[in-house]
Amino acid sequence: CFTEEFYSLYKKYIDTRHSDGDMYPASEAQFRSFLLVPVDTCRFIEFRLDGQLIAIAVVDLLPKALSAIYTFYDPDYEHLSPGSYAILWQIEYCKQQQLDHLYLGYYIKDSRKMNYKSRFKPYQLYRNDYWQDSTD
Repeated sequence: CFTEEFYSLYKKYIDTRHSDGDMYPASEAQFRSFLLVPVDTCRFIEFRLDGQLIAIAVVDLLPKALSAIYTFYDPDYEHLSPGSYAILWQIEYCKQQQLDHLYLGYYIKDSRKMNYKSRFKPYQLYRNDYWQDSTD
């Protein structure tokens, strides 16, 4: 669901961290069309510090996996690595729920904004129509 608190965090994240991309400037319409998907499996996982919302991981809960859709956080807390923490939380959630996989989405090795995904090992890449174990 849409809340001002969620959108405010999203706007701050996009306008600070992605001012060089096509998501800038953030808008409420963009937030709604990108993250408020009308499916029952979508969840907003809130991460708070002393009651203050500092990050949200939007995920799709599938029968045997969790799919990471998008994570955004308060850039003022970047020193706490909230994006990495959100991934570690999702990995632990998958273990607790006995899910087979966590999908981190598109991976572009040469993209500064996407290559962080390779830090979480082991991982597989989908190439040439099948899943392959990473070689790095």
